[in-house]
Amino acid sequence: MSPRYDLPKAAPEPLRRVQLFLNTENHENGDDWLDRWLAENGVAREAEARELRPALRALVLANNGFPPRPEALAVVDAAAARLTVGLGPDGRPLLRGGDALDEVLAVALTALLDGSFRRLKACRNCHWAFYDYSPNRSATWCSMQLCGNRRKTRAYRARRAAR
Repeated sequence: MSPRYDLPKAAPEPLRRVQLFLNTENHENGDDWLDRWLAENGVAREAEARELRPALRALVLANNGFPPRPEALAVVDAAAARLTVGLGPDGRPLLRGGDALDEVLAVALTALLDGSFRRLKACRNCHWAFYDYSPNRSATWCSMQLCGNRRKTRAYRARRAAR
């Protein structure tokens, strides 16, 4: 079972789908729930999902001050080129065909266009995806009680050891 770091900082729908996809991997202990996500969403393209997940994670890390990686941008761009988008009867954009993995990518791209993607970040400590609800978009950790406390404690101990 995945940790619930995201509960207080769950992204609003539909960006929540991207957050849940990204949080199928726990960088701290190596847990990986991508197989379960693929099965629950009826996606058979495991290789593409395993390539897209770290590329999207690199984009949310870039939202938290890390430089964007060109190879990640290339992966997302190549995946985006495979999407087929049209207009629905109400005039809104509509993803034609595709599966849940394509929907995650379409949501991420739409959020990039409308600016809401900038609030989806990856924690500087554990790389868990979280939504930044702060008014000035300055949150850097998934949880102040978990990762924020860990980082501040490490820094304090390092300063004390340097004396």
